[in-house]
Amino acid sequence: MTLKKFIVIVIGFVFAFFLIDYTVSIVLSKGLEKYYGLNTDSELAIVGHSHLMLGLDKRKIESSLGVKVAKYTREGVNLAERKIMIEHLLETNQNIKTVILGVDAWSFTDEGLSSNSYKLFFPFMDNESINRYLLTECDGVEFFSKKIIRTSRFNELLIGGALRGYMGNWSNLKQGKVDISKLEEQINRGVYRKIDSKKNSIYILEQILTTFEEKKIKVILLNVPTIDIMIKAQKNKVKQVFEKINALAEQYDNVRFLNMQEPWSHEHELFYDAIHLNPMGQKKITEEVIQYLNDSN
Repeated sequence: MTLKKFIVIVIGFVFAFFLIDYTVSIVLSKGLEKYYGLNTDSELAIVGHSHLMLGLDKRKIESSLGVKVAKYTREGVNLAERKIMIEHLLETNQNIKTVILGVDAWSFTDEGLSSNSYKLFFPFMDNESINRYLLTECDGVEFFSKKIIRTSRFNELLIGGALRGYMGNWSNLKQGKVDISKLEEQINRGVYRKIDSKKNSIYILEQILTTFEEKKIKVILLNVPTIDIMIKAQKNKVKQVFEKINALAEQYDNVRFLNMQEPWSHEHELFYDAIHLNPMGQKKITEEVIQYLNDSN
């Protein structure tokens, strides 16, 4: 083989590699956009982490209210990351009139959420605000490797989300019920996520609400119930957080705080674990939220 022929083969291989890489990444990105409801004319958006992801049935809300719904929820994202998600959502969706934003007793607590949640943003790193965020969260080698090889932006979770987007599947797959005796034993040993509210996180929520106010978007701060056993372990701190969220909501004419902690936190059969609802719980809370939205119109 001549040197010239060898060089042509190498160039052809590199070209084919990057062409396939680009094509596959575009297909996966489009699937994620469908899953998250990005680049749509949705009037209602749901934004939060897995608590809200498993708490509300997007399809049921759409069919009951007759509106398109964007469900932009990611596992393990803190309030600062939800702020970036909101910026991303509003950049791509111009018709949003109402946002259901997930809050809970740990809204102002960063500790305990996924330390690798930034990886879930890689597929959209071409977005300016997400690109800036990722520059602060990962090292240069990881950042630029994702820039160059686009399919490396997708992990198993994101590929699954892309496939679910194409299939139109937003089902709650957390079948089963919480093991109460095991949960009580863990709490007695002090093995649970502690509430440690940070002033900066409170400020971030204020920034989010101010943005919605400026854009004249209605906001529902929704607390999907957490099981009562978990709440009792930090009862006073939970009360303080909910009082703060309610106080923030009252500062804005376009914001309401819908706290569904009572009476549903006592219905243990609705929970998959201490925080997440199973399909039965999702059905019940979705029905309550639909009723609330109907009554508030």
